[in-house]
Order: sequence, then structure tokens, then C-alpha cells
Amino acid sequence: MASDSHSSLRDPRTHVRAVGGAFAVVALVVLLASVAVALGAPLLDAAGIARGSALRLALRSTFQFVGFGVAGVGYLLVTDRVDLVTVRWPTRNDLKWFGLGFAGLLGLYVAATAVFGALGVSGADSAIVEQGADQPVYFLYLVPVTILLVGPTEELIFRGILQGLFREAYGTAVAVAVASAVFAAVHISSYSGEGLLATLAVVLLLGGVLGVVYENCRNLAVPAAIHGLFNTVQFAAAYATTTGLVGP
Repeated sequence: MASDSHSSLRDPRTHVRAVGGAFAVVALVVLLASVAVALGAPLLDAAGIARGSALRLALRSTFQFVGFGVAGVGYLLVTDRVDLVTVRWPTRNDLKWFGLGFAGLLGLYVAATAVFGALGVSGADSAIVEQGADQPVYFLYLVPVTILLVGPTEELIFRGILQGLFREAYGTAVAVAVASAVFAAVHISSYSGEGLLATLAVVLLLGGVLGVVYENCRNLAVPAAIHGLFNTVQFAAAYATTTGLVGP
């Protein structure tokens, strides 16, 4: 078995399938997300939804992540690699990993915030928080978007496809690390400011938690649900802070 594994790693086709597949799916995601947003803009104009409004921004995100989903599903179908992704009705083990994963994300986020504060390190400015600063209802609009689209489609791309491709070629540890790194890199455009690298490091670790969860349950619905719920908690906190329901 070990000999077969080493032979596989020496085979150039192993690297081409993993790296080439990863580049292909990420490029497809960027392309189709952009196309979906561009096609959606005239529809929003026709519906009379004002540019820059909270509803418009949320619907723009909806189109964007529909593009993510089409890219992911399209890649699996065209390459005949539906086997990369496993989705099923949750088992008791899945529920256990859901609880562990969600607690892990929250704990990691709280710990990172505390460490940043102790070291005097500022986190990066979030584009979403800035967009919702003057219209906090935006955060509420994003809740169904993140549960129904963001969590499922991002997990399909990063944990399902990318992690699956790299697992086949290089094993679980490398797969989780690479998928998490790409996950963090894709979020660069969501943040700005001096704390960008520190924030991306946290995003990378959060992606790592989701990757570990998926490897232990092999049910994409679990990290997708964790991801959506974690984002929902963040949006609820942003709404409460922005509206003055709680202190900053």
C-alpha cells in the first residue's frame, strides 16, 4: 500500500489532476459568480431596487453565490466527479461533529479576538460591516443568504471539491491545509486595512476547523450548516452592535 501511494505521488498525472482541477474550479467560480452578478443587475434595476440599498446588496450576494453553486455542481457533472462529495441525512456522529465544529469556530473566533486585543493588533475592516454600517437591516437580509447559499456553496467548493481533489493526491493533512489556504485567499477581497494578514490567518484556521469536521464525518451538510450558522451569529452580533442593542 505504501509503495502504491509513493508511486501515485511520483506520477505527474496525480499533481495535474489535483492542482489543475483546483485551478479550474476556482477559475470557474470567479467567472460564473461574476456572470451571475452581471446578469442579475438588470433584473434588480427592472424591479426598481435602488443601487446601494441593503436589499440590493443582499440580492447581489444571492446572485454571486448562485454562481458559486452552478460552478461547483457544473464542475462535478462535467468531470464526472460527483463521488468527490458526500451528502446524506445527518447521523448521530454528524450531529456530534456539528456541535464540536460550531463550538470550535466560536471558540477560535473568541480566542483570536482576545489575543488581538491583548497584543494591540487590530483586525481588518470587513466590507460587509462597512456596507451595513448605515443600513443595519442588511445584516438581517444576509441571514437567509448565508444559510441557504453561502454555507452550502462555499463548503461545496472548498471542502467538497478542493479538499477532495488534494486528499486523493496528497492525503488528508495536506488537503485540509491547502483547501483552507485557498479559502482564506479567496476572502482577501472581503477585508482591508492594516490587520488584513492577521484576519486572513484567522480565516485560514476557521477553514481548517471546517476541513477537520468534514474529514471526520464525510457529510458536506455538516460543515455547510456550521458555516451558515457561524456567519449568522456574526451578522446578528453586527446588527445588535450597529443598532445599539448591545455595546460595541
